[in-house]
Amino acid sequence: MERSNASTGYDWLAPLAVMVVLFVGLWPTLDVLSERWLKFDESYSHGFMVLVVSLALTLNKWVRLKPRVGAYPLWLLPLCIASLVYLAGSILLIEAAQQLALLPLVLGAFLLIWGWEQTKPFFLPLGILTFTIPVWDYVSWPLQVITVSVNDFLLSFFNIEFYVEGVFVYFPGVGAFEIAHGCSGLRYLLVGLTLSLLYGELNYSRVRTRAALIVAGILLALVANWIRVFVIIYIGYESNMTSSLINEHDFFGWWVFAGTLVPLFFFARWLEGTEPPLTIPGGFSAGGVRKTTSLIPMAILVFGPLVLFSATALALDARQHQKRLAQTLPSLEPLLERDQWLPLFRSDLNGWAPVVRNPDAYRVDVYLERETATENEEVRLEALSALYVYNYQRPGSELVSYNNRLFDRALFIPEETFEIDAGDGNRFRGMRLRLRQSGTQLYVAYGYNVEGRWESDELRAKLAQLPGIFNGRTDASLLALGVSCERCNGRAVIDKLMPLLRTRAEHQLDRLIEKRD
Repeated sequence: MERSNASTGYDWLAPLAVMVVLFVGLWPTLDVLSERWLKFDESYSHGFMVLVVSLALTLNKWVRLKPRVGAYPLWLLPLCIASLVYLAGSILLIEAAQQLALLPLVLGAFLLIWGWEQTKPFFLPLGILTFTIPVWDYVSWPLQVITVSVNDFLLSFFNIEFYVEGVFVYFPGVGAFEIAHGCSGLRYLLVGLTLSLLYGELNYSRVRTRAALIVAGILLALVANWIRVFVIIYIGYESNMTSSLINEHDFFGWWVFAGTLVPLFFFARWLEGTEPPLTIPGGFSAGGVRKTTSLIPMAILVFGPLVLFSATALALDARQHQKRLAQTLPSLEPLLERDQWLPLFRSDLNGWAPVVRNPDAYRVDVYLERETATENEEVRLEALSALYVYNYQRPGSELVSYNNRLFDRALFIPEETFEIDAGDGNRFRGMRLRLRQSGTQLYVAYGYNVEGRWESDELRAKLAQLPGIFNGRTDASLLALGVSCERCNGRAVIDKLMPLLRTRAEHQLDRLIEKRD
């Protein structure tokens, strides 16, 4: 009896000890993840709620199934692979790699002490946390494109003059709407997937029934976003861009999404009627699983690798943190020549400047072309050059994020988009903006430099971190140029100046990296 009680206690304590060891090693990444979940206006604000549900389901299954602890050395291989991916992310400053390795590490640790048959029931309760890991941002761009196409189709049924360029919908004489990252519907898709998986886990036994509900959840989540975006665009057009719904669309979107949950759960209940009675399995039998091993083999096969991983992960994080603190960037230099451009001691151009949070170094200059420096406002040519540099990207200091904007949408309306030749085969994006209050127009152009590679849009700027693995760079920058003039051709001025600015910015960035290294 005493031996049986000791074995049962060991079956409870060993998994807890494994989780504590992993938690210590993974804490830096978990801390970063929690910061992202606390941003309630982004796509992962459901993170803590899903975590609570996942823990509740996992604990329920643990108590009910009573898995017995053993040593399964075969699962050391996938655990080591996941550990290497995580540690590589720590060394190369790739948070996506660390976050992707979180669940494989947890499941690998359970497989090491429980084996395949006993761990299998925990895959879904833990797997729903996949929808809270910020790697789904790469799906946002295709979703934006689909949303634009759907709204292009819907608007064609109305007697409305409009045209579409990229992710912008333009209404001549009224304004324009940008189907931005937050309008992609990613947040509704992730929540819909989570709810569908949870309902299937709790009520269905057949895989095809669960798959049918998941497909329905995906479709209705996408439809909810398409309806939301269409209603906002249509009301914005009818109200001449004055409706409060334009700036308060998040709350409206959740109401639309909640409405689509009604048919989803009616469909889920109908599917439930096609299922056989759900049977709840009992605990694992003692004869069907490997017996608990002694302390020494468990320490060598299980806790040894886990402690080694956690210690290495913490050491790498501490070293990288010290390295980051030691890295300071020198001040940046002007991008336009003073002999041709007269500096104006302002930080914006007619109210415009990029909105960039927490750069490690930046320089924003506003100039007046000396040849147009007269009292006649109509011939004055003013320009703003801006370079924002992140020495390395981390939470709260990312080049492409919700907080960073090329312009303040409360102040400006985009009216036209175009491409420009930035020299040496680089193509940048440009747009014509109109100030809401005065109607003043200005032209802006921009490009991203990520680890030595120029990109023209946010998705490519995100993906450009991958080639940087091989050149040892971690920097990311935004180069922007704005031009304001009443009588000149603003786009022609942009075309002329941007190749010069790109070259000078590139030389500055290369020198910064050389000094840093």
